[in-house]
Amino acid sequence: MIQSAQTVLQDLHKGIYQPIYFLQGEEVYYIDAITEYIEEKLLTPTEKNFNLTIAYGKECSMATLLTQARRFPMAATLQVVVVKEAQEMADLKNATGQKLLLHYLDHPQPTTLLVFAYKYKTIDGRTALGKALSKKNMLVTAKKLYDQQLPAFIKSCVKNLTLTITEEAACLVEGYIGNDLTRITSELHKLRINLTPGSTITHSIVEAYIGLHKPFNVFELQKAIMQKDYPKSYQIIRVCASNAKEHAALPIVTILYNLFAKLLILHQTKETVPTKIAQQIDVNPYFIQGYLHAVQNYTVHETMKNITYLHQADLQLKGIDSNLNDYQIMKGLIFKLMHP
Repeated sequence: MIQSAQTVLQDLHKGIYQPIYFLQGEEVYYIDAITEYIEEKLLTPTEKNFNLTIAYGKECSMATLLTQARRFPMAATLQVVVVKEAQEMADLKNATGQKLLLHYLDHPQPTTLLVFAYKYKTIDGRTALGKALSKKNMLVTAKKLYDQQLPAFIKSCVKNLTLTITEEAACLVEGYIGNDLTRITSELHKLRINLTPGSTITHSIVEAYIGLHKPFNVFELQKAIMQKDYPKSYQIIRVCASNAKEHAALPIVTILYNLFAKLLILHQTKETVPTKIAQQIDVNPYFIQGYLHAVQNYTVHETMKNITYLHQADLQLKGIDSNLNDYQIMKGLIFKLMHP
């Protein structure tokens, strides 16, 4: 059985753990959270000196790793062995390394907790190794949260910081940052420095500490396009192009494609209650007015043309029938979206 990362974290806090964890998936926040908890909480500072081993996938062989895992702890009841960046471990991709690990899965050292942090990817569940890890309850998949799950995650983070947050403010945090859980927690921790315990985070605080200093993000780009604000949209694209590593073009196109797909649904809906309309397009009710205004800015014909433009841009960014760079493609796309 594949465990969820949230369940594993809860069990760890209760002192319940398995001899091996193979942490995999796209949501690196949970992989990091589980790894950090195991590193920091299961051993005392003195025990860590002799019983905590950190290895890295590129530099680690399976034989050496398992030799370390099979040794007994020194002056402690447990030793912890962590493989970071395990997706880079060559022996996890060949038959010899997998065979060694399969043998260890059948005979794990009971006084060792072995952790593989296999980020961004998932191991093939059809392989013998994938099946064995799942069967022995050692496979943990960290999935990206859905948009509707983000407010609850934000509120949970805020609660852990001994603060509270309004519904409106939680929606704004989601809107400004998206579903990057690592960034959400980082921004909330920074915000905590400026607040006293027990304070309530309001929308004005979020705008001041998170939104105001991050004016050029995808959330703001989407908002500008919904308002048909071409100068601001073009300005944001220029800023994104100057930092392509943080603002890659393809994910932006995907977000804008989803925007116009939602607008197409709104053009066809007969629902009049805002909260029910929000459910139809899977957005937080706090943001529904922006979408309803956008429907007035783009006719159904314009909306369909823009979906076509976004599909074409997606192909171009993937190198199909285009010699333009990403910035040129995005600049042309924004112009066409504003002038369909």
